[in-house]
Parts: sequence; C-alpha cells; structure tokens
Amino acid sequence: MSNQDWLVFLVVQAAMVATAFWEAYIEGADGWAKNQVGWKVCLGKFTYTAYHFWLYWVMFPLLLALPLVVIGWDGHLFWVLVFSYLVGATVEDFLWFVVNPVYPLRKFNPVDCDWHPWIILGRFYIPTPYVIRLVLAVLVFALFLG
Repeated sequence: MSNQDWLVFLVVQAAMVATAFWEAYIEGADGWAKNQVGWKVCLGKFTYTAYHFWLYWVMFPLLLALPLVVIGWDGHLFWVLVFSYLVGATVEDFLWFVVNPVYPLRKFNPVDCDWHPWIILGRFYIPTPYVIRLVLAVLVFALFLG
C-alpha cells in the first residue's frame, strides 16, 4: 500500500475511534443498544439491532463509498476502503469498552458481554465477529493490497 493508502486507512480508523466515543456515550451501560428503540432480529441466542444494521450496513458503507462517487470507480481504492472498514469496525467495537465511562474494560468477556458470540483462541476469549473481520481483512490485504 502507498503512503496515500495508509493515510486513507488512518482517517477511517480515526472516524471509528470517534464512533466508539459517541456510541459509548449513547449506549452507556446498555451495550449493543439493549434499551434503544427499533426492531431486533434474533439470530439464535444473539440479537442484531436496527441501530447496528443502519450504522454498520448502511451509514458506514455509504460514507466510505463517497470517495468512489467523487473520483469515480477505482478498484484499488475500493479494496483500501474495505480493508480499512474491516479493521476499523473491530477497533471501534473494542474501544467502546476502553472509552465507556460506565462499562469498564474488565467487562470485556463472554459473561458480561453476552451480546457477542465468543470463541476461544488458546487461552483467550475473542468475539467471533472480531476474528471473522480480521481474517477477511488479512485476505483482502494479501489478495488485493499486498
């Protein structure tokens, strides 16, 4: 990746850090929009909220597509944005625990944070979406950016 690509990556990460702050202040102790209005879809024992659908599947992709609208289609930039989004979504979610004034980092575990499915990697419990996104990010980087 070029210096310009890394700059795009860092700007997306900065936006995700900012999102972690405002999302932590909006949700407070009620992680995963537990007490927010809107529909919820049950996926087994886990729930996906309207808030998270509109944020992660509509708003972020639309905002990240803006450079492609302005300059026209660029396959390389597309993959830089996809890579940045996959990493950034994980950064944002984890930082929610770091910056949340009422839901401390020590609650980042499968017992207290029951809105995520978790997997065990060695001695560590990690939210399944983190693993999926980071594996996809590595694949995107290796196949299209490396």
